[in-house]
Amino acid sequence: MNDVYKFIEELNIKNKTVIAAISGGPDSMLLLDILLSLKDKLNIKIVVAHVHHNLRKESDEEAKKVQKFSKTHNLIFEFMKIDEYPNHEFSEEVARKIRYEFFDKLIEKYKTDILFTGHHADDLIETILMRISRGSTLKGYAGFEEISTDRGYKIVRPLIYLTKSEIEDILIKKNIWFAKDMSNKNDKYTRNRYRKYILPELKKENSNIHYKFIEYNKKLLLANQYIKTNALKVYKKCVLNNEINIDIFNKQQEIIKIYIIEEYLKNIYNEKITKINSNHVDMIIKNIKKNTNMIFDLPDNKKGIIEYNKFKVTKVDELEYDYTFTSSIKLPNGKTIKIDNSTKLTTNYVTHLNSKDLKFPLHVRSRRPNDKMTVKNMLGTKKINDIFTDFKLPKELRNTYPIVTDDTGEIIWIPGIKKSQFDMKNTKKYDIILKYD
Repeated sequence: MNDVYKFIEELNIKNKTVIAAISGGPDSMLLLDILLSLKDKLNIKIVVAHVHHNLRKESDEEAKKVQKFSKTHNLIFEFMKIDEYPNHEFSEEVARKIRYEFFDKLIEKYKTDILFTGHHADDLIETILMRISRGSTLKGYAGFEEISTDRGYKIVRPLIYLTKSEIEDILIKKNIWFAKDMSNKNDKYTRNRYRKYILPELKKENSNIHYKFIEYNKKLLLANQYIKTNALKVYKKCVLNNEINIDIFNKQQEIIKIYIIEEYLKNIYNEKITKINSNHVDMIIKNIKKNTNMIFDLPDNKKGIIEYNKFKVTKVDELEYDYTFTSSIKLPNGKTIKIDNSTKLTTNYVTHLNSKDLKFPLHVRSRRPNDKMTVKNMLGTKKINDIFTDFKLPKELRNTYPIVTDDTGEIIWIPGIKKSQFDMKNTKKYDIILKYD
């Protein structure tokens, strides 16, 4: 406990208002008791922030007890209830987003910059082990910081020096009420399995194992800070207009490359950064090293695009392009459309055109809503989407698949899939052969 008190007293929070995230669980109730014991000494105003996640029948009663505790000790009580989750399905990611948006509002309301949470040593160990198993960023492998400032204010975790059992022992000894969440024993949740099966074995090896993880956490965060300081200098030169310059990027040391990609993705994904792991970072670095035009899948309906010595990440619905065609063009999928009047091919990968039938310049673009084409040897028009469906083109490729038109917008070819009425047989007049490879 001495470490906890020393940590809080060094925060310089005298005469301040502080927000305390209090669920009613043992960790948050001990946090609240500690803050209460320092209330007069530091002259702090404590705001109790309670979020009702609406997942357990006991939550109503727990909210009342936290409110009663706050009233008994003359503390400000702020409450919010999550009435409904998107698609009526709970996810920790969504719950966390809603929870922290509530905390953000309280920080603004009370004009403060301090949020206390009850994260403890066991939480740190579990987080580190889960991220090692799943893959993470360099900073992510450290677990979490004692003090983080990602949201523009300080999120402070003073209980990092205490284990769960130590916390519960103190509460029982002091006869302080706390809620018991029985879902913490449910093996369905990954964290619970680490808590029930792995953590006890580690503690058998070393009862003070949490100090080793705290030490690991601090050293990794220090290393990360050193790399970050140096990598940021490169980042400012390498990332412009939300695109990574591949020439500059490929000249960097591997650890600097990793940091640049991690930082870039963090700015793209924001609170959804947990969808990214080390495999995604490694894949991006390998693809950038090739520096070949390509598009590849990333989490959350996004695509990585390498094109013209630049890399960027964009949403699938933003993958629109329209290139003016001259004699050759390299496409985002890495393939090329070019004039090749010497080819003898007659497959869908070539089309024979008579320039007199078309208005120039030609264009190569992505699919648009309601696109239609007059298919060769077929009466009437057919929707491009139906052509893609018949061809069994994967859905993830349809938005970016190349379509060739003339300057009026008339679709004259879907390379590799279908020819239009403008395709001339070898026996007829043509002066342009386009090839897709």
